[in-house]
This record gives sequence, structure tokens and C-alpha cells, in this order.
Amino acid sequence: MASPEVDPPTGVPKTLHSWWSRVDPDELDRASHESGRLEVLRHLGALVRASKSVLELGCGSGLLAQEANRRDIVGVDMCSAMAQKASTRMDTVVRENMLEFYPADSPDTVVLANVLEPYSAEVRRLLLAQIYDYLLPGGQVVLAVTVGETGLGTSSESILDLVFPSAPPMQADEIEEDLLLSGFDVAVPELLCIRREREATTTGALSH
Repeated sequence: MASPEVDPPTGVPKTLHSWWSRVDPDELDRASHESGRLEVLRHLGALVRASKSVLELGCGSGLLAQEANRRDIVGVDMCSAMAQKASTRMDTVVRENMLEFYPADSPDTVVLANVLEPYSAEVRRLLLAQIYDYLLPGGQVVLAVTVGETGLGTSSESILDLVFPSAPPMQADEIEEDLLLSGFDVAVPELLCIRREREATTTGALSH
């Protein structure tokens, strides 16, 4: 499958540009609930609850902060509507391209929850290497991606198209390779099986 066309120098797939302009944050919340993605965010929220400083890249509408019951999570999102919605759930939301974002203070945890799927391996690895540079020594990156043949964006009618339009499915070893090549150790890989309310079962991969 050909890599998505991108707008240099941002590295952002063009398919996401129209998505940002048309998707309502409340619709994303609904889709996250109906698809089972909220279960994954709830699980991630439990993982970061003890972290001192958490940065979420591609925070969307701020559901992770809601599920973690932590307004102090710092969110970054390029979509103005998402950033505005997230600001009702988070104290600090920065409207910026996560590929160009450098925090003023190094976090001990960085979360990417269903944001890497539309990007090429080259861009994913550049982003992870960048995170490695500004993460506190001994910190962690927590990733959640949808894996397998039922990946996001496989049907134009899928409610998960609200999360990622036209994103090809990934395999768990792909994201693990990205992490290793960017300098990280893969400490705790997990597979989470979730049940969609209106669709078939999907499987999520979590590595940190």
C-alpha cells in the first residue's frame, strides 16, 4: 500500500487535514464509546495515574484525562475544535503539530493513544526519536495502536473512521520495531480485546 501523501515539512498525511475540519469532538467521543476505544483509554488512564508529569500527543477531545481523572495532563493537538473541547477536561492544551512540538519541561510519561496509525514508519520513528530526546531519563512512552486485519479505516462506514480515516491496519511487531529503533526498550507489551457496540471485535496493541 502506498504511503499517504503528505504536506512537507510537517509530515502530516493529507487525509487528516480534511478530517480535522469536519469531525465534531462530540462525535469522536460517541465513536470512542461505541467502538470500545474508551475501554483502551480507561486502561491507559490507570497506567499513567501514578506518573508525575504526563504529556499526551494527539490528545483529541481529552478523553484520556477524563478517564485518568487528571486535569494536569498536558495535551497537544493540531485541531482547534479538539483542543477547545480538551480544554474543558485538561488545564493545559497546546494547539500545535505534535511532530514539531517540544515541551518546555521534560515529562516522565508521554502517551500516544491511537494517533500513529495514519503515519508512515519513517515519520513514526522520527517522532519517537524526538520523544526519546525530551523524555526524562527513566521515563516511559505509552502507545496504543489498533492492530490486525480489522484495522481502523477499513470501511468507509466504520464508526472508527471518526478516529482515523483511511488508516491501514498495523501489526504489533511494527510498532515494537519503531520503539526499538528509536532507542526505547519494549517493557510491557499487551494485547487488549475490545467489543464494539455495533461492529465486530477488534484488537488493540499497547506497548510502553
